[in-house]
Amino acid sequence: MRKIAIAVAIIALGYFFFTHRADSQAYSCIHSTSPNGRYLAEECTLDWDHGDNPKYVGRLYDAASGKLLARRTLHTPVPGITWVNDSLLFSSGGDDEDMVPLPPSLYDRFNAAYWQLTQW
Repeated sequence: MRKIAIAVAIIALGYFFFTHRADSQAYSCIHSTSPNGRYLAEECTLDWDHGDNPKYVGRLYDAASGKLLARRTLHTPVPGITWVNDSLLFSSGGDDEDMVPLPPSLYDRFNAAYWQLTQW
């Protein structure tokens, strides 16, 4: 049982490592500050394939410390940063994967921290 758990953990870490590496190639970023000034958001192009759904990365930072709080990779024909009540939406008319609750969930914070660890 322990060997299976270790194997699953290694596979999961490998998956996250390779899927997060592409984010460092982002370009054409747009930035926005939340209405209350607590957060900064940026959305950058990762892969513009001239198709209907280019790939983007959305990042949410704490405005005071600059700490990365959340990171999302998304495909959307209409990118944009929209602050809605207690949420951040990374695309116009997006789905649940494009929405980050404010404050970000523990999963979002963990995912952002892991992404930062994989950058070298």
